[in-house]
Amino acid sequence: MPKYIYRAVNLRSRTMRGEMTADNEVDLEMRLRELGLDLIDFRIARARKSGSRGKVKLKDMLIFCVHMEQLIRAGVPIHECLADVRDATDSAKLRDTVADVLDRVKSGSSLSDSMSEYPRVFPSVFIGLIKAGEKNGNLTESFVHMGEHLKWTEDLRRKVKKAVTYPAVLLVVMAAVITILMMFVVPQMVKFILDQGFEVPIHTRALIATSQAFESHWYVILGLPVLVFFMILTLYRTSENFAFMFDAFALRSPIFGKVIQKINIARFVHFFSVMYQSGIDIPEALKAARTVVNNRVIAESVEVAHKGVTEGSSLTNSLRVSNQFPNLVVRMFKIGEDSGNMSESLENISFFYTREVNDSVDSLIAMIQPALTVVMGALIFWVIAAVFGPIYNSFQNMQF
Repeated sequence: MPKYIYRAVNLRSRTMRGEMTADNEVDLEMRLRELGLDLIDFRIARARKSGSRGKVKLKDMLIFCVHMEQLIRAGVPIHECLADVRDATDSAKLRDTVADVLDRVKSGSSLSDSMSEYPRVFPSVFIGLIKAGEKNGNLTESFVHMGEHLKWTEDLRRKVKKAVTYPAVLLVVMAAVITILMMFVVPQMVKFILDQGFEVPIHTRALIATSQAFESHWYVILGLPVLVFFMILTLYRTSENFAFMFDAFALRSPIFGKVIQKINIARFVHFFSVMYQSGIDIPEALKAARTVVNNRVIAESVEVAHKGVTEGSSLTNSLRVSNQFPNLVVRMFKIGEDSGNMSESLENISFFYTREVNDSVDSLIAMIQPALTVVMGALIFWVIAAVFGPIYNSFQNMQF
């Protein structure tokens, strides 16, 4: 469906310019007339290079959910809601997808079935929420819950990105400083020491050997960590066994393990809460929540819990048997089951772990900065001691 750039006149004879998607020129004129505009001229907008092959950004999906929720709440029919979203979105991929979903809805398909044809745009969890809303007659709440989940996901992604980016930048800066020292600064200082014939202690010899290694094999020293990183990344994406072992190692790591566990449990609890409050039963909510957990060990524990629930066990016992959920989570689930107020318990757990993730990420960053500063300080102290130590000793041996 092409996109047109038009020029039209309104009821007050004022010229209006804008963009609108339409089937053809006649459809464009009809759409504008419904808005109280008379078409003057138009041209077809140039297709963006990304086109419909691009990805739909999380921001565009969030706007889509908010837009649909507001229109449905106002009583606008589904096909008109989709048409309005199609014309309003800036994403070419989402616009083309919504246009096809609209055609399918007009042909008699349900909204969830129409969206299920585009799993890359609307994942299974999205379809599950829409299907639940169609079943209980409350699509508005489905889009509300999905919008809240997308907002929460974006906030969590930003926190995780902050936790990863900051130390990564510091490490790159540290690597650059070490390389400059070892390849350009230290060789000149060492040359002066050797030319003067000063006695060379062991820590100075170690610095000389390190500097010579950088000069001779800098591409290996700098390239090996990058190569190892991409090898691990490739194995993680291609080998399920390696990915599982890596995730298990990450959970056991002394510094990052607790943070990773809290992030994944926060993902699970929040999404399980969204699914449960949307009217989806516990087994289906567990099955869907497993897909949002990034750590395979915890995802396997969710799968064990799902199997236990489907076999007749209580949710609390199933989570306890999986042995990956802290006692606080299990206890709060038990309170929800015993009191019959699971929604409130889930909200409490989600609030607690969201706060825990914030505190853990901030603490991790606060710990990494001084640690890297200490390492950099130790390196500079080593260079100073190795260079100026022999000079100072030579002054002590001088006799006047």
